[in-house]
Amino acid sequence: PPPALLLVPDFPDGGEPSVERLRRQRVCLERLGRPAAPTDVRGTVQVLGGPGLKEVTVRYTFNEWLSFVDVPAAPLPPDPPAERYGFTLCVPPSLREGSALHFAIRYRSAQGEFWDNNGGRNYTLRCCGCPGGGPATPAAAAPP
Repeated sequence: PPPALLLVPDFPDGGEPSVERLRRQRVCLERLGRPAAPTDVRGTVQVLGGPGLKEVTVRYTFNEWLSFVDVPAAPLPPDPPAERYGFTLCVPPSLREGSALHFAIRYRSAQGEFWDNNGGRNYTLRCCGCPGGGPATPAAAAPP
């Protein structure tokens, strides 16, 4: 059988976002979790909220930004001082070893538009083969 595939983070796991980083950016990737299905990537985001309407989306691509998809993130129970949102990115079954999923997080509110794009490098998950073979089972970084 073909090797199993995993989506492996190509960025250091900085752990929980610092309060300072959250104040500076207003939006931060909190963590990636193992997906419930082999076709999605799940994660959580922290937002330094304010009054009024808010929109949190994750922009992602599989073709080096020739095209992209914006996926809304859903509110989760808050963790003061931050608000939390969860997201799911759908992974196409056609993803092959060596390809990449790139993403960035956007937060819009009455205070403006803010991005967490990993310091201008975007967040990248690389599609890698894993020993043992079997069906393709992309997965994300750390356990929830």
